[in-house]
Amino acid sequence: MEATVFISHGSRSEQGNKVFVSFIEKVISTGEITNAAYGFLENAQPAIFEAVESCILKGASSVTVVPVLLLPGIHANVDIPEELEKVRKKYPKIKIFYGEPLGVNETILEIVLDRLKEQGFSGRDLEAVLLVGHGSRDPLAAAEFEKLAARVREEVPSKVDTGYITTQPFYGEKLMESDSSEKVYVLPFLLYTGGFTAKMEETINSILIQDPKREIVLCEPVGFEERLGELLMQRVDEARAKVKL
Repeated sequence: MEATVFISHGSRSEQGNKVFVSFIEKVISTGEITNAAYGFLENAQPAIFEAVESCILKGASSVTVVPVLLLPGIHANVDIPEELEKVRKKYPKIKIFYGEPLGVNETILEIVLDRLKEQGFSGRDLEAVLLVGHGSRDPLAAAEFEKLAARVREEVPSKVDTGYITTQPFYGEKLMESDSSEKVYVLPFLLYTGGFTAKMEETINSILIQDPKREIVLCEPVGFEERLGELLMQRVDEARAKVKL
């Protein structure tokens, strides 16, 4: 029997984790999955080992694990595989297939452009876009994020820049350095709302207090958007086509 496990990073916000669970339960219910579970890397339960083991105990002979992460990085490339190694040691006869993160693709691009349009972005002169990523120690994450920025630039006539929450260049510095005559649309490239988006709102408000004439619009994050469900199922199919991790 094949099983599927979706792994999220996890949020310090209980509400954020509930949103993820609701999203994944809908993905599971609409897909052709008979044995499925979800787990978290940190901040919530069940943990990765528990989620995968629950499928094994239900009779799974192979488990496909898909990280519900936007970009590759330390979590996708190191942290989650390390947890799966613990499962492999306890259940050496179980085949484990590991999928790719959501990544940069047409679905993600569509959602990003929709988030901008929802806040009135039109691409007129003196409008700019600042895409804000979490930041990672893995340079591959930044490379993928820049690919997204390049795709957005192909679709809109406005200036498109990037900044990060936890690594340089920091988004707050990017905003301070931006042309004060531009209306800047700040788009959090994040799945979860909560602490990071609240902090971004505080940063923007602080800048506006210093310069009330500036226009800075905070867009909704990518979030657990319904269109991501189909993309996740594609990642499941791709992972099962791979050799054993």
